[in-house]
Amino acid sequence: MPASFAGVLLAPGAAYMAYIGDMRVCRFRCGKLEERTGEHVRPDDGASDETISPDALAIVSQHADIATRALGCEAAVEMKALVERTEPGDIFLVCSGGFWGAVPAARIAGILAAHHELRLAASLLVDCAHEHGEPEHVTCLLARVGGNGE
Repeated sequence: MPASFAGVLLAPGAAYMAYIGDMRVCRFRCGKLEERTGEHVRPDDGASDETISPDALAIVSQHADIATRALGCEAAVEMKALVERTEPGDIFLVCSGGFWGAVPAARIAGILAAHHELRLAASLLVDCAHEHGEPEHVTCLLARVGGNGE
């Protein structure tokens, strides 16, 4: 069965991110929530490098919520990766696509701004996803960059 993955490695001054499937990584900085990664669910995703057959693209275009890239779909699959500078206080959110689709970005930002304790904030975010009709399997991980950028 195919699986999704998203991860963030925080190092001094930098965040290294990798993802595949319908997981997301977002950054909360100075009161603003920004998506840093996207989902591999678009019908054209992968078409340029010919990793998806025309028949598969036709099927995916009928079901836009099906991941076009995921771990286990093929013997070898290319993950997307990026690196960016961090600032003290940045919060990184790793979440499932269902969580991201269920909870409005403004609500996520409000919870992160109001609650310094990340364990409490994560719990409130999961509760919020359930309130918005997302089933019980919701992923929400939070990590904060330390005071000196580490």
